[in-house]
Amino acid sequence: MSMSAPPHPRFGPLNAAISFTAVVAMCTLFWLDLHYGLKFNAAVVYPTVFIACWWTRDRRVLWTLFVIAAVLSMSAQWIERSDARVLLHRTLLLTVLAVLAVVFDHLLRAWAETNERRDALEQSNSELAAREEEIARQNEELQSQTEELERQSAQLSRTNDELQRRERALGVLLELSRRLSIDMPRGEALERICQTLQVLLEPATSATAVLLRRNDQLTIACHNGFGAEGPTDGSMPLDGTFTALVFTHGRTAYIEDLSLRPELRVPHPKVGTRFCSMISTPLRIGARLIGAIEAYSLQPRAWTNDEVALLESLANQTSTTLRSEELFEEVANQRQRFETVFRTAPVGMAIMERGATTLRFNPAGARMLGVPFETDVPQEELLKTGRLFQEGQEYRDLRMAEALRTGAEVSNQELEIVMNSGRRLSLLYSIAPLRDANGDAEAAVSAFVDVTPLKELQRELDVRRREAEEASVRKTRFLAAVSHDVRTPANAISLLAELIRRTAGLPGREGEIAEMAKELHSSSMALVNLLGDVLDVTRFDAGRIELQETEFELRALLMLESQHLMPLARERNLAFTLADGPPIWVRTDKIKLARLIGNLVGNAIKFTEAGEVRIAYDIDAADGRLQISVSDTGMGIAIEHLTFIFDEFFQLRNPERDRNKGNGLGLTICKRLADAMGAELKVASELGKGSKFTLRLPATAIIRR
Repeated sequence: MSMSAPPHPRFGPLNAAISFTAVVAMCTLFWLDLHYGLKFNAAVVYPTVFIACWWTRDRRVLWTLFVIAAVLSMSAQWIERSDARVLLHRTLLLTVLAVLAVVFDHLLRAWAETNERRDALEQSNSELAAREEEIARQNEELQSQTEELERQSAQLSRTNDELQRRERALGVLLELSRRLSIDMPRGEALERICQTLQVLLEPATSATAVLLRRNDQLTIACHNGFGAEGPTDGSMPLDGTFTALVFTHGRTAYIEDLSLRPELRVPHPKVGTRFCSMISTPLRIGARLIGAIEAYSLQPRAWTNDEVALLESLANQTSTTLRSEELFEEVANQRQRFETVFRTAPVGMAIMERGATTLRFNPAGARMLGVPFETDVPQEELLKTGRLFQEGQEYRDLRMAEALRTGAEVSNQELEIVMNSGRRLSLLYSIAPLRDANGDAEAAVSAFVDVTPLKELQRELDVRRREAEEASVRKTRFLAAVSHDVRTPANAISLLAELIRRTAGLPGREGEIAEMAKELHSSSMALVNLLGDVLDVTRFDAGRIELQETEFELRALLMLESQHLMPLARERNLAFTLADGPPIWVRTDKIKLARLIGNLVGNAIKFTEAGEVRIAYDIDAADGRLQISVSDTGMGIAIEHLTFIFDEFFQLRNPERDRNKGNGLGLTICKRLADAMGAELKVASELGKGSKFTLRLPATAIIRR
């Protein structure tokens, strides 16, 4: 505790006046003590001055007055120079004042402590009162909160009951979702939905049903709670039903009392009490209304929002189930159609799945490539069956894997396959990816057609086209040559006839007529021979050659032709030889063979200036074919001319078209005759050394005796 007491609550101007009065009184006592000495007993009077301290309740005033009293007393002693008795008296006075000051100091201190305790107690009392008020207020609030908690507890209990009910409903719905498997039949799935709805709405409902729309009819696909006999009608017209009203508005609707709408057709049990209230929710697939899910009650009632939400939730799940079933049926139908097309397509088809290295072929493609049908064929095994060429370049990869990687399509590409057996296939193929819902390629399909016959036909047509073009060129040359060769003897015949006519009337010139007649006959015979050769070539080109096959001995035919041509060889001083050979009997057209040999020998004699012409025959040991050769020692034929010597009117050394050297159709007719008999006519020649023509008859023409 502090040494100085706090000022009294009443300390103010009054206390200041009392302190001042005490100081004045003490000064008065000093004056009396100074004048009267022992005659005035200041020791008795001084303590009364301290009474003022009790009024001020201030220890500072107490000790101030004590110090003043001590100073005044000692001052009086010093001023008077009094004796020892007065000094003792004053000393005792100061001692009494000091004791009184100490006593008063203790009293003031005790009083201050008492005041402090009182103030603290009052403060504590006020604080306790405030706390009591706060506690009372808090008690009121606590009571209010308790009441609120009780109210919330009741509400929480109701909410908990509702949550438990909804949890139970969610559990039932979850169990329904787990049981509605993909492969579950539609009837069983709808039965489960009806049972679940009955469980969720008990005891509010008496029955449930799922109705499906078939054109203008409503069919009860499933029901629950209609009794053992079931509903009155399994199917009913859509018009006039409560479900039709639901379809019209396209949303959930209910009727509290069916007796108010007796005109509406509603499913009822065959046996038992009729329904009095119902609720219906439409089933949708996209924007299409396919039916409704309904609940029925035996009592008139209003349907809550929770029941409406529950029914709509089941309706959505039912619609999803029906849509999933439709989608799976559609996928199954599409797959079945694809499999049917895949098996029956007359063109080859192959499929490669994503991530696989095998291919599956349809029957047409399997037969085409010689691989098993409906068996996964590894790509490596397929590539081992042959070599693949595209645009002349070999590659060892199938484009289907590339189509799966990139999703690119390939259209109308040609592929040539050379099988290990030597068989060649020309395929026209296209490849397209099969994409999933995300647009990713999940498989690749290739369709291909064997165009080998078409390619062969195309090549044959190209050959025929080139032959036709060459024939057209030859025909042009042929016509030009024919026109020239026909014009020359025709002009000669006309001129000689005119000369004969004029000479016949002139005397003395009759001897010239015989010579002119001879020239006329020669020109006419040249014209006849030319026309005959032209007609033969025309018949050959038109394919009107008939073979009259007979059996004869070959050497006899060759000797006969040699005898006919021997005089011509003698005229040109040429040696003419028929080589020895074995007797060979052949079966072919004797006349055409004789003409062919005659033309070859005649050409050899005609274009050989010196040396010999030789005929030889034998059987080729390699292939058994009959070979007849006519060789000469003439000037020979240049290599660049060998491909043209069988063309019409082609002559090497007759640029002036001298008819005495022939008309250029002899070798052409020989080639046509050889082709008609199934033989092959070849020529080998060396410029300056001669030529050799070889006729090769097939082995079937030889008669074995």
